[in-house]
Amino acid sequence: MEALPDPLRLLAAPIEQILTCGGDTRLGLDPVTRLNGYGCRPFPRPDAFTFSSSTATSISGRAYAAAAAARQDLRRDSAALGFRVAFEGHIGALRAELLRLLGLEGSGCDIVFSPSGTDAQLQATFLARALLGTPLATVIAASDETGSGTSFVAQGRHFNTMTADGRSVGKGEPIPGLAEGLESVAIPMRKPSGALRPYAETDADVTQAVALSLAAKKRVLLFAMDSSKCGLRSPSLDALDWIAAASGPDLQVVIDAAQMRSGRKRLARYLEQNFIVLITGSKFFTGAPFSGALILPPAVAARCREIATAPASLAAYSSASDWPLSCHGLRASLPGRANLGQWLRWVAALEEMRAYFAVPMSFREFALARFSDTLPRLLSAEDCLLPLQFEDQPAEGGEDEEFAARTIFPFLIRRNGQLLAREPATLLYRALNDDVAAFMPQTLPPMQRLLAARRCHIGQPVAIPDGRGGTAGALRISAGARFVSESWCDDMLVARENLRAEFDQVRAIIEKIRLLLRHFDDVAPAYEDKATRTNYQVNAA
Repeated sequence: MEALPDPLRLLAAPIEQILTCGGDTRLGLDPVTRLNGYGCRPFPRPDAFTFSSSTATSISGRAYAAAAAARQDLRRDSAALGFRVAFEGHIGALRAELLRLLGLEGSGCDIVFSPSGTDAQLQATFLARALLGTPLATVIAASDETGSGTSFVAQGRHFNTMTADGRSVGKGEPIPGLAEGLESVAIPMRKPSGALRPYAETDADVTQAVALSLAAKKRVLLFAMDSSKCGLRSPSLDALDWIAAASGPDLQVVIDAAQMRSGRKRLARYLEQNFIVLITGSKFFTGAPFSGALILPPAVAARCREIATAPASLAAYSSASDWPLSCHGLRASLPGRANLGQWLRWVAALEEMRAYFAVPMSFREFALARFSDTLPRLLSAEDCLLPLQFEDQPAEGGEDEEFAARTIFPFLIRRNGQLLAREPATLLYRALNDDVAAFMPQTLPPMQRLLAARRCHIGQPVAIPDGRGGTAGALRISAGARFVSESWCDDMLVARENLRAEFDQVRAIIEKIRLLLRHFDDVAPAYEDKATRTNYQVNAA
């Protein structure tokens, strides 16, 4: 991938090329499969059965069309107004539309855009440092349930070998102007055995980490997890409320809602508590990967307007147009380049959000509740699958809305009586997302050969300690916004049939997993060879 090219030249490029610009190596495409490291394409992939929204999803046909139309509108407006003015206008419209869709219009909140959720975490770390000062302790709740880049960002370090503007950096090296005066405290949710720790125990650890840091005269940035890779929350809402009330002005909470499996009432509640909320358009809402943003509550947005400058190193990750027009000092100290890829990925995400919120709440609740009821039965019926069991975290005050239903279902895989470790689980995940008919025995029946050819995209493996010093790989089947919006119909009989067809796809995915396990020794070597060529980012989403 090259550094960001001239925007007017890039505007004339194919949509799929624009969608892969303005990010790090995770957007790079395999030259043969045309898939990125998360098994997605920057153009529609209607032939795949897709339940991968816990990781990332290939762009839909309607979102691709929306991106093409937006590109044409920007070209037209650039001819009339000049590119820079036109682009700022389009970014402003995007910001206003996102606030409207989330029910935050007129709330005083504002939006900071970023190339990915990890980049948004870096922006949040910068803001906490600028607003609170140093020394700064970053406390990461559910540290083993968040992206692999978080541990680097929380220390002000590069999380990839390439930045959003295309420059090469050393992964893990300090970012000048951000790393100084930072330390990080990680609070995992799992025991070494892989079992979840009691919520009371993790709540106590998060509370203690914040209290000890404040007692040591440090400011604190708390990354709280709203919905993790496996759909978990940490700390509990009661503990979070208590921490915020007891800590005073030396604490800034950032809610990691990157999965976007939070009701709009829940988001509003966080913002009313002066928490920054980190979101993406590329998880639940299935926009083209990757797109991140911070929602700033009114008081934080007002303080951001007073920040006079940003460290020069932030320019590698952010540009002036990412920030609200009112942040004069920040914008003046950041480059004026236009990240067209980031903009177009958010255009795609907003198209999916509009389609989702156009569906009546009653059907959104019904569809996700059906998913939550059906998936455990389908997974538990298979001897080769071991669903991960979680203690339910109770909803409070109806703020979770349709997301009171579980929408992410992780499971381990058994083969020959043993759980698949992460590496072979990754091979199976890749084969599941590919046409593997050519690797199957010639004697395979025709219907099973058709199944082997079916591409099935689900959430990539999450590393789970196996209690023996190794890690098993948990795959995930998740409901995304399209599960709802593409099933909806005014005729409820048709809508129910559409949902039934979605569950038939899940059954086909499970059947292909069984088929791959039976012929694993035939298929796996091909994907071991591919491992040297592909760019899969295991355990990074």
